[in-house]
Amino acid sequence: MSRYKLGPRLVNHVNIRKTHMSLKFCWRTTSLLTTATALIIISTAAPKAYADIPDEDYRPILEHLLTTVMPPKLDALNDATVDLADGLTNFCSAPDADGLSDVRGDFHAAMDIWQEIQPWRMGPLVANGRDQHIEYWPDKHGTATRQFRKLMFNKPVAFTDPVKLSEASAALQGFPALEEVLFDDAHSDALISANEDGVFLCQYGSAIATNLVAITGELRDDWPGFAEAMSTAGADSMDYPTAKFAATDLYRALHEGLLIISTQKLGRPLGDEEKDAKASRGESETSKRSLRNIHHNLIGLLAIYDGKWGDAGEEGKGLAALIDSSLLDRSFRLNWQTVQDTLADLPPSLTELLDQPDGYQKLVDLQGQIDFLTTLVENDVGGNTNLGGGFNALDGD
Repeated sequence: MSRYKLGPRLVNHVNIRKTHMSLKFCWRTTSLLTTATALIIISTAAPKAYADIPDEDYRPILEHLLTTVMPPKLDALNDATVDLADGLTNFCSAPDADGLSDVRGDFHAAMDIWQEIQPWRMGPLVANGRDQHIEYWPDKHGTATRQFRKLMFNKPVAFTDPVKLSEASAALQGFPALEEVLFDDAHSDALISANEDGVFLCQYGSAIATNLVAITGELRDDWPGFAEAMSTAGADSMDYPTAKFAATDLYRALHEGLLIISTQKLGRPLGDEEKDAKASRGESETSKRSLRNIHHNLIGLLAIYDGKWGDAGEEGKGLAALIDSSLLDRSFRLNWQTVQDTLADLPPSLTELLDQPDGYQKLVDLQGQIDFLTTLVENDVGGNTNLGGGFNALDGD
């Protein structure tokens, strides 16, 4: 039998889906915390009273973002995981350095679209911990590292079976586990030489990728029901009694997404001061893409405000449709673009940035820019849309 004997292409996708939990739940979801600094002074002045917005004005935004903008992105995510699973199958059948480079490229392509979707923390994306099965992060207690070390010592055959893997710890599923397989330098030679460790790693990595196909397929299939519930919010809905109440989830996703970037994706590696900085606390730093993740987060988050996401949607049909000041809208977009321009001038890796003499200060400055965007969202977007304020479920994390 071949050293990398694998099953038929994605043969277990349907079976895996049967093992995942049935998604019958209330679609309401959650929130985090922050600080703010100045970037470009615009309109964070004293609080003012805002005009009430008719409930029906929120409905076109819900319909546009949830039924027009998001579905093509979920299709793209599922397609990218299929490419990743196929790439691993091809690599494992004839491992070499070029093949490893190719499958790493497949990983980055799938991770890029996931990072754009990741901040939309609502409905089926977070139901039953689905987002954590796609990406178990942050891992504050090093759970994945400990479990992976034990996995490599025992090499249990069950973890090369996508169906059985889907029932295992979330820390051993998803993108971070596959990142460890593909990008840790300690594993590269084993993968290419196909020694005992390499054979197991390849079969385990293939199981992870195949399981990701199943999870993202479920997410894609479950989204329309959630979108319908949000878009038809009203007195007859158990989850969303008004369209405004439903739209609050979109505002929270925008707000929390920025908070998570600042406090977790930047705050954790920054530490309290420069001597405490540690790139390895960043997200996806094994694959040297922590800042690349943030760039893609911001693409997905801007879509909530703007209404256009790549080829999907239409500009001005997101939360921006409720902003009655063209000056405020232009200023918000200018500040957002300033942050993206800052990121474009930085390397994708925290390790590379922090190795620069002024790298720590550049990271602090980036965090300050993100915090200022958060302030604009809280004061200007939240105020003008009547969606700001309320309970933040991530407080205390």
